Amino acid sequence: MTKCVQYLHEKHIIHRDLKPDNVLITCEGYIKLCDFGLAKEVPNCDPFLMTKAIHTADVGNLSYQAPEAQTNDYNHLIDIYSLSLIGAQIFGFDTNDIMDGKYN
Repeated sequence: MTKCVQYLHEKHIIHRDLKPDNVLITCEGYIKLCDFGLAKEVPNCDPFLMTKAIHTADVGNLSYQAPEAQTNDYNHLIDIYSLSLIGAQIFGFDTNDIMDGKYN
Protein backbone atom coordinates (compact mmCIF):
# COMPACT_ATOMS: atom_id res chain seq x y z
CA MET A 1 0.00 0.00 0.00
CA THR A 2 2.90 2.33 0.70
CA LYS A 3 4.14 1.86 -2.86
CA CYS A 4 0.72 2.88 -4.19
CA VAL A 5 0.81 6.10 -2.19
CA GLN A 6 4.44 6.75 -3.12
CA TYR A 7 3.55 6.35 -6.80
CA LEU A 8 0.73 8.89 -6.48
CA HIS A 9 2.98 11.39 -4.74
CA GLU A 10 5.70 10.96 -7.36
CA LYS A 11 3.03 11.81 -9.97
CA HIS A 12 2.14 14.94 -7.95
CA ILE A 13 -1.23 13.59 -6.76
CA ILE A 14 -2.62 13.76 -3.24
CA HIS A 15 -5.36 11.17 -2.66
CA ARG A 16 -6.92 13.03 0.32
CA ASP A 17 -9.34 10.21 1.23
CA LEU A 18 -7.26 7.20 2.25
CA LYS A 19 -9.25 4.82 4.43
CA PRO A 20 -9.69 1.04 4.58
CA ASP A 21 -12.77 1.20 2.32
CA ASN A 22 -10.57 2.64 -0.45
CA VAL A 23 -7.98 -0.15 -0.32
CA LEU A 24 -8.70 -3.18 -2.47
CA ILE A 25 -6.89 -6.52 -2.38
CA THR A 26 -7.20 -8.71 -5.48
CA CYS A 27 -7.42 -12.51 -5.47
CA GLU A 28 -3.78 -12.54 -6.57
CA GLY A 29 -2.79 -10.47 -3.53
CA TYR A 30 -2.24 -7.14 -5.30
CA ILE A 31 -3.17 -4.02 -3.38
CA LYS A 32 -4.97 -1.26 -5.25
CA LEU A 33 -6.30 2.12 -4.23
CA CYS A 34 -9.70 3.34 -5.37
CA ASP A 35 -12.05 6.32 -5.05
CA PHE A 36 -10.05 9.17 -6.47
CA GLY A 37 -13.00 11.57 -6.22
CA LEU A 38 -11.16 13.85 -3.79
CA ALA A 39 -7.69 13.37 -5.29
CA LYS A 40 -5.91 16.50 -6.37
CA GLU A 41 -3.07 16.96 -8.81
CA VAL A 42 -0.46 19.45 -7.69
CA PRO A 43 1.55 20.15 -10.88
CA ASN A 44 4.92 21.82 -11.12
CA CYS A 45 5.91 21.02 -7.56
CA ASP A 46 8.48 18.76 -6.01
CA PRO A 47 6.43 15.72 -4.91
CA PHE A 48 7.92 15.93 -1.43
CA LEU A 49 7.45 19.69 -1.02
CA MET A 50 3.86 20.16 -2.24
CA THR A 51 3.25 23.27 -0.19
CA LYS A 52 2.67 26.05 -2.75
CA ALA A 53 -0.86 25.01 -3.69
CA ILE A 54 -3.97 26.05 -1.82
CA HIS A 55 -6.28 23.13 -1.11
CA THR A 56 -9.88 22.62 -0.08
CA ALA A 57 -10.11 22.33 3.68
CA ASP A 58 -11.74 19.52 5.61
CA VAL A 59 -11.94 16.83 2.90
CA GLY A 60 -11.97 13.07 3.35
CA ASN A 61 -13.10 10.75 6.10
CA LEU A 62 -12.81 12.45 9.50
CA SER A 63 -11.64 9.22 11.18
CA TYR A 64 -8.56 9.08 8.95
CA GLN A 65 -8.06 12.80 8.33
CA ALA A 66 -4.86 14.54 9.38
CA PRO A 67 -5.39 17.56 11.66
CA GLU A 68 -3.83 19.94 9.12
CA ALA A 69 -6.41 18.84 6.51
CA GLN A 70 -8.91 21.00 8.39
CA THR A 71 -7.10 24.02 6.95
CA ASN A 72 -6.31 24.82 3.33
CA ASP A 73 -2.54 24.76 3.96
CA TYR A 74 -1.45 21.12 3.77
CA ASN A 75 0.56 18.83 1.53
CA HIS A 76 0.98 15.16 0.65
CA LEU A 77 1.75 14.30 4.27
CA ILE A 78 -1.98 14.11 4.99
CA ASP A 79 -1.93 10.86 2.98
CA ILE A 80 0.97 9.56 5.09
CA TYR A 81 -1.01 10.34 8.25
CA SER A 82 -4.03 8.42 6.94
CA LEU A 83 -1.79 5.56 5.87
CA SER A 84 -0.29 5.33 9.36
CA LEU A 85 -3.76 5.10 10.92
CA ILE A 86 -4.69 2.32 8.50
CA GLY A 87 -1.45 0.49 9.38
CA ALA A 88 -2.11 0.90 13.09
CA GLN A 89 -5.56 -0.59 12.61
CA ILE A 90 -4.15 -3.53 10.62
CA PHE A 91 -1.60 -4.31 13.33
CA GLY A 92 -4.07 -3.88 16.17
CA PHE A 93 -2.77 -0.69 17.75
CA ASP A 94 -5.24 1.49 19.58
CA THR A 95 -5.00 4.74 17.64
CA ASN A 96 -6.15 6.67 20.71
CA ASP A 97 -3.00 5.45 22.49
CA ILE A 98 -0.91 6.61 19.53
CA MET A 99 -2.50 10.06 19.66
CA ASP A 100 -1.86 10.25 23.41
CA GLY A 101 1.84 9.46 22.89
CA LYS A 102 1.77 6.07 24.64
CA TYR A 103 4.10 4.53 22.02
CA ASN A 104 6.74 7.32 22.12
